[in-house]
Amino acid sequence: MALKAVIKHTRVVMRERVSRRLRRRRSPGRPAASDLSVGADAIVLKACELLREVAPRELSLVKLAGYAAVDRSLIRYYFTDRSGLLLAAARHLFGVLRGRLDAVETHLAGDPAKRIREMAVALLEFQIEHPYFHRLMIDEVVHSPRAEAQAFFRTVTAQGVGSFREMAAETVRRGVARPHEGVFLYLAIIGICEFFVTGAPILRVAFGEDYDIAQINELYARFLREYVIDGIRKR
Repeated sequence: MALKAVIKHTRVVMRERVSRRLRRRRSPGRPAASDLSVGADAIVLKACELLREVAPRELSLVKLAGYAAVDRSLIRYYFTDRSGLLLAAARHLFGVLRGRLDAVETHLAGDPAKRIREMAVALLEFQIEHPYFHRLMIDEVVHSPRAEAQAFFRTVTAQGVGSFREMAAETVRRGVARPHEGVFLYLAIIGICEFFVTGAPILRVAFGEDYDIAQINELYARFLREYVIDGIRKR
């Protein structure tokens, strides 16, 4: 009986060794087939979720793997490294933002002043939802070692610059605004929106620790609508 037990144990050990060898034959860095059921898009969405809570500089593959409940090798398989992952996240977020801005441009194509107001509010609402978007673009995409990241940033920036320069020229032609550089207005709106979110500690002092966030957001949006046009209005 003891001999049979030894033989059975030996067979189990041999099967485990063979299984380990087969697993090692998989391509280096390639996740197990069962892991591939989680697609690249799902991982990008999880990264964007996490970027609502942590700054881009704090997002690592290990942290995302834990948050998304996937193996880190799966993230590397799809995106190669951290820079590839963050570029994919930036592209996804910009696609969401671009869709909202396009809707404003289409709906208010004939009213450049109102279009500026509503685009500013659209940027504010997006910034509130994704507080680290511009940090992602400036800190990570701009400084990415990938040429495709540099090209993406130039394309995104050119779209924003072109849109605001066109609106600036149109408001001047219609006598709504005095001559101004649309790029400066574009930068000012980005800064106004971003600091409203990062300046939350100031709001807590000003309105109290338990202030009504939704109400203050709405009041700021109303202020922003007026401010962006009053600042360039023809005198």
